[in-house]
Amino acid sequence: MATQATKVFDRFLGDDHAQDQIGHGVKRLGAAYRRARMLRGRDAVQDQKLYDQVREAAASLTEAARRIAGKPEPEPKRRGRRLSAILILSGVAVLVRAMHRQQQTAALSGES
Repeated sequence: MATQATKVFDRFLGDDHAQDQIGHGVKRLGAAYRRARMLRGRDAVQDQKLYDQVREAAASLTEAARRIAGKPEPEPKRRGRRLSAILILSGVAVLVRAMHRQQQTAALSGES
């Protein structure tokens, strides 16, 4: 009977994409380390290229770990629906308010 560690190791050996992702992550971490060693502390914290290298490394290693663990990719967040609904409702509210003001103005000018 195979243990959990054996299953994970077998999945790692059989998944070329996970191996590529680990290699890419390690390469990016090495590049980030070399860049950070050249910079002073304050400069390293503000360095965008260093930040991008660390972010890419973390993303690659996370994807590899997810594939090896056998977990599916997370569902993308759907922020656009809520934003578009808010924009549409705001537009309708502005339109209704403008129409209401126009009716009030017409009613006031008709009474005089």
